[in-house]
Amino acid sequence: MYHALYRKYRPKTFGDVYGQEAITAALKNQVATGHIGHAYLFTGTRGTGKTSCAKILAKAVNCLNPQQGEPCGECDICRGLEEGSILDVSEIDAASNTGIDDIRALREEAVYTPANCRYKVYIIDEVHMLSNSAFNALLKIMEEPPAHVIFILATTEIQKVPSTILSRCQRYDFGRIPQQTIQKRLQLVAEKENITLSDGAAALVAQLADGALRDGLSILDTCASAGDGTVDEALVRRMAGVTDKSYLFDLSGALTTQDTTKALGLVAALRQNSIDMKRLCEELIAHYRTIMLLGAGAGDVGLNLSPEDRRRYEDEAKRVSLTAAVYAMRVLGESLDKMSRGTDPRIELELALFALCGTTAPAAPVVPQQMQQAPAPVVTAQPVQPTAQPVPPAEPAVQKPAAPIAAPTPAQSGEAEEEQPCAFWPAVIALAQQKDPMAHGFLVGSQAYVQGRRVLIDGSATFLRFMKTNQDSAERLKTLIFEASGEHYSIGPYQKKQAPAATKKSRAEETFQQLEDAGVPVEYI
Repeated sequence: MYHALYRKYRPKTFGDVYGQEAITAALKNQVATGHIGHAYLFTGTRGTGKTSCAKILAKAVNCLNPQQGEPCGECDICRGLEEGSILDVSEIDAASNTGIDDIRALREEAVYTPANCRYKVYIIDEVHMLSNSAFNALLKIMEEPPAHVIFILATTEIQKVPSTILSRCQRYDFGRIPQQTIQKRLQLVAEKENITLSDGAAALVAQLADGALRDGLSILDTCASAGDGTVDEALVRRMAGVTDKSYLFDLSGALTTQDTTKALGLVAALRQNSIDMKRLCEELIAHYRTIMLLGAGAGDVGLNLSPEDRRRYEDEAKRVSLTAAVYAMRVLGESLDKMSRGTDPRIELELALFALCGTTAPAAPVVPQQMQQAPAPVVTAQPVQPTAQPVPPAEPAVQKPAAPIAAPTPAQSGEAEEEQPCAFWPAVIALAQQKDPMAHGFLVGSQAYVQGRRVLIDGSATFLRFMKTNQDSAERLKTLIFEASGEHYSIGPYQKKQAPAATKKSRAEETFQQLEDAGVPVEYI
């Protein structure tokens, strides 16, 4: 019977466990010295060796001839546990046995001494799936366990395990396995299985494994079964459904140049190819995160890139400023949060792209709902006749000649200085193209005016909001203005002048005008 590679090459000793050297050294030392605890808690992401270490520990504490803390693998106990013929070591899936009755059965069974081994070992996998009542029942026996019982709990979600359980266990955190370590293990397995695995394919599989050796072995198994014993990078991409992520660079390039049409076209094409919009948003956030880290000089902190991808991201980090990357992550993060609340993912992503491109929509006029539904009556406008009352003739008032009044100066009248078009604004835009591509993308097509010692910018609402909330970007723009003009200016938004107000109308005339604006026919007689 064929066994999957991750089962065939499951570690049988602590020395076979890759990437967890500190944990395996501590467990081996406990077995060698006889200082064995009654409860252990293994936590970490999937495929990092938690269950494998639990099984090895169960064999090591019961082995008849341990070798410096390692199970010998040759004695009757080791062979019986490996074959499953000895029942003193029980592996329980907490995802399927979540209730209190399952834990009560465990408690009743645990009081009996083991039949063949020195210790009864209970391995409870995915322990966080137990119910609260089951945890309470487990807590009782973990507080006062029989001397012959050892509990080994494994979980991927440590935050769901009650603190009362955590405080009674020796906790070991299994970290993600480094990509180089996974690649080394894959090449060793491929050699034993007579699989020709290229270095590029091994690196790509290790990258896709994302720190989980089991996932890497599963991908290798899939690719090996699809070929003739040769696994190259192209085969891995085809079998794993992986593209070269060029669409992420295309999207970020369209956003940098504020090409809204291109960005939306890319999203439509990706959706046509069954790309999930929520996943695309997550990938874009990770894409800008990589640009941010490389742009900030963080090196390989938190990155898992092939040499080719690293070169592409380094080039992209030169075109996208650190401020632009952070702003894009914030906008896309807000969009992703709205997607999780049930709104349409494609619409939310498109709105985020509109915002990143600096596109705003004009507000539509609002018509009251009552006027939309009610029939339009014809209103007859008649002049209002005043009530006839005798008014005595007024005596002519004697007016005194008015004293001459001097015309007020601009400072006295409160009028601002006149705005003049900014002559050096094209030079500011040119400097922004060289030193701040993000700001340049917003400034293209904008205009500016000088009013005294201020530069008033007539740009998009998104840009003005961005400059208001990002003080560093505003200071950099002031620096660009100083370099272009040689003088220091403050900056602000340009407010377009309103048309002069018409002659004030009477209340009746205003009412008739409002009815006409709402679409109600008004007939004047």
